Amino acid sequence: MANTVPPRYAIESDEEEDEINPLRQRASSKGQAPSEITLKLVGDILENKPLIIASARAGTFWAKGAQLGGQTGAVYVNKIQVGLLFKPTWAHEAANVLISEAFTHLPLNFMHPYAKYVIEQLKPTRASLLDTYSSPTYSSLHPIPLTDAPIRYLSTEGSQTPNNPAAIHPFSPPNLLQSTTAALLLQLRISNIPSTLLLLPSPHLPIPPPKDLAPSNIPSSTSPEYDDTWPADTMNVVTDQMLSFDGVKPEERFSWELKSKDVAALVSPKQRRSAIGEGGMYL
Repeated sequence: MANTVPPRYAIESDEEEDEINPLRQRASSKGQAPSEITLKLVGDILENKPLIIASARAGTFWAKGAQLGGQTGAVYVNKIQVGLLFKPTWAHEAANVLISEAFTHLPLNFMHPYAKYVIEQLKPTRASLLDTYSSPTYSSLHPIPLTDAPIRYLSTEGSQTPNNPAAIHPFSPPNLLQSTTAALLLQLRISNIPSTLLLLPSPHLPIPPPKDLAPSNIPSSTSPEYDDTWPADTMNVVTDQMLSFDGVKPEERFSWELKSKDVAALVSPKQRRSAIGEGGMYL
């Protein structure tokens, strides 16, 4: 990535014989093997098409107003739905939209295998990504009030830069991303796929990855996810930029619009079943 240092996904050690590795000792004392990861992609899948990946809090909120239509596919990790695939009808040319980690979060050691599998299976021609960064912890020579925190971006070589520099600023060192989105962007860079990540400002601290992968679940009304909302103007800026990055031309009437603030806009996995499996959705 052009603007930051890739995250690490493993603990490094020189493996000296007289060196005690507490992680290895704990695993061996319990007789447990490393976690196995089973990945599966199901549904009506498009390959070699532009890809939009909207993740976690930002992805959940963006999906509510993006008029994505019916879910067409899913990515499962150990039989738990982590990614939801859509083919929006407003795109003049076919494109994939992946809403990732909307209802569950991946443990640290699952992030890279998931990212590698998604990119290898979908084989995108270009990619745009959407996530959040924590504005209270963002390090800058010129501190910005939380209420004025801008959209930020990271891009790989050969990708477009935002055409709205007044509203979208670089995500600069020494700030780091340590999330599934970072793993996805790294994999896209390794695969030489032009990609740009947009980051919406969040007033919350980053959520640490869980130790174990939990079943899909809509957060409670007291969860920080419900506090993360952005104005329609901001969401239209990121939507327009993502489509521009991917070369996707929408219908003239298309715009991001939040038609309902009710949580029911996202259908609970327990309430809806489909041919896709757990958590079929219509947005």
